[in-house]
Amino acid sequence: MHHLVSIIVPARDVEIYIADAIQSVLDQTYLNWELIIVANECVDNTVAKVKSFDDPRIKLIVTDEGGLSNARNLGIGAAAGGFICFLDADDKLPANSIKARVEFMMANDHVIFVDGVTEIYNKDFSQLLSKWTPSFKGVPYHEMVLLAPKCFCGITWMIRRSSTMELKFDIGWSHLEDRVFYLSIANKGQYDFIPEVIYQIRRRPSSLMTNVEGLESAYVKFMNYAHQLGTLNEKEKNEEWRKFHLLFCKTYLKKLSLKRAAYHGLKWLF
Repeated sequence: MHHLVSIIVPARDVEIYIADAIQSVLDQTYLNWELIIVANECVDNTVAKVKSFDDPRIKLIVTDEGGLSNARNLGIGAAAGGFICFLDADDKLPANSIKARVEFMMANDHVIFVDGVTEIYNKDFSQLLSKWTPSFKGVPYHEMVLLAPKCFCGITWMIRRSSTMELKFDIGWSHLEDRVFYLSIANKGQYDFIPEVIYQIRRRPSSLMTNVEGLESAYVKFMNYAHQLGTLNEKEKNEEWRKFHLLFCKTYLKKLSLKRAAYHGLKWLF
């Protein structure tokens, strides 16, 4: 059980967070990993922070190519591991995250994607805000088309590499690029999960209204894209759109944007 695991971290101007992410990998109970950090268009001290860690398993790629998907693609291209997983530069992996998933993969040869429980914390990891647990097993293609898939909470899957599966992020997506990536490979094999916490998300404060509008546009684009794949019938598509309108009606109400909430509320009702 000494399979190399490649952990890919895109990093852009994250000097105050990147050390926590790196340390969480150094603290792994599984030792045969490589950490590929892709610093893209950094203008702060991110690169210096990475270089301050002295471990031959940490590999740094510095690039002027912009975009999260570009960075992840560069990391995939440099990865030598038979298993690949991702870590955002402001998040963390619990100490047993890699070992638990590799052990599960080795005991279940048919599994191509393995996930687990995700914890969501506040900005300084002092408060656990919520916890997400998968509830799906099987080929995840149809599930990933749905608005709220039971096998997706972000960039948390560990992937068993295969010569028949191309791992490449679509650089045309600036939001939901992780969902589109997983959807592109979701018909290649079985998804499963373990009951352990395998990923910890840091929820950073931001401009919520701007994010809601951007997220709304991204979901419209994603749903149009996903529904064109032919996995849902018209009744299922309509039900997905009703769920979408209800979700954003509630979201805009929380932000007291009554006009947008009313628009989605009417769409949901009729």
